[in-house]
Amino acid sequence: MPLTIRHNEEAERELQLTPHMELMKFREGYADEKSWHTIVCRLNIGVIAANEVGDDYSGIRKGLDAMLRIQDRYNKTQKWGISGEDYRDIGDALVQTDNLQLSMTRKQLAKAIKYVYKNAAMN
Repeated sequence: MPLTIRHNEEAERELQLTPHMELMKFREGYADEKSWHTIVCRLNIGVIAANEVGDDYSGIRKGLDAMLRIQDRYNKTQKWGISGEDYRDIGDALVQTDNLQLSMTRKQLAKAIKYVYKNAAMN
């Protein structure tokens, strides 16, 4: 399939919904390290996607800053928790990333994902 054609609807939904489900785990108190990494990965893709299309990514940056605060709290308490403000900032950042995804070609999205995995993934 040429990279200029969109993902199918199921794949689009999964790329969008999985990080939102992981965010809900923080609110409900059963998030784990996988939850944290899933959201951070998605928001990193959002930053690269915004940069690709020339969009403002300050809202996504706020979400990433919130994720860093969550990690700092975890490092101090060994518990994954979230404040109301952090929850809102992360949720807004995920929605912005979702909207960016829908506005991009498959090729642009693949480029953003590849960049994040190459440069931010842990080996």
